[in-house]
Parts: sequence; structure tokens; C-alpha cells
Amino acid sequence: MSYIQEFVNLLPIPFNFVLLLLLIVFGTGIITSTMKQIRKFACHRQELDFKREMIDRGMSVEEVERLVQASSEQGGNGVF
Repeated sequence: MSYIQEFVNLLPIPFNFVLLLLLIVFGTGIITSTMKQIRKFACHRQELDFKREMIDRGMSVEEVERLVQASSEQGGNGVF
């Protein structure tokens, strides 16, 4: 970490500010993308668990599909 700090300190004034600003912007983008993918994975797992639970309760596959389709038409993951 000290190597990066020394490199930034050796740059002329406007360039080190631009470099730090770019690092913040790209770092935020990477973190946001990672969190979005984790959220998508968690929602997918939750949906699969919900479907598995409905089947375990004795619902037929057609009933599960109909329920999932109806909930997706209502505007998203209201059931999940």
C-alpha cells in the first residue's frame, strides 16, 4: 500500500487528484457490480427454495408454474 501512496505523491498535483478520483469511481463501480450479482444470486436461490417448498407441500408443477407466473405479472417478487 505504501508503494501506491508513494507513486501518487510523485505525480504532479492535478494528475494525482485525477488518479485518485478515477480509482474511487472505478472502485465504486466494481463494488456495485459485485453486490448486484450477489443480490441476483440470492434472489434466484430464494425463488428456487420457494418453488421446492411448494412442491414439497404437495403442489403440482403446473400449480407452482401458475403461481410463479401470476406473481411475476403483478410486478416482481411479491411472493418471494
